[in-house]
Amino acid sequence: MKRTLIAAVAAAAVPFLLVGCSSDSEEKTSDSAASTVEELAIGETPQLTGDIYHDTCVGISEYIKTLKDAGITDEAATPEAIGAEFANLAKAAPDWATKSEQDQKDFQRGVDAGIKGEC
Repeated sequence: MKRTLIAAVAAAAVPFLLVGCSSDSEEKTSDSAASTVEELAIGETPQLTGDIYHDTCVGISEYIKTLKDAGITDEAATPEAIGAEFANLAKAAPDWATKSEQDQKDFQRGVDAGIKGEC
């Protein structure tokens, strides 16, 4: 159950975190993802800045904090497992290949910093 919840929130959050260089249609996706996260009562949605590194870092960091505050501490909820799941979901997304190499690197840097809480 907890792993399913983590996967659902991660899947909803990945488009939200990849908004960086977005078009209007991608912004609607991020609004939908933010609503999904709120509906699951996982915590507050961080304010987007448009900077992929920063938004990813803060998003993952807040997500980890929310899980910790909720007492979810199983193997799937370790920062490293969450970071790996977010990165894998992002790389599996249809638009991943269309992102620039720099955007992909910034996303991964954001993941790495977010799991360490170094935003």
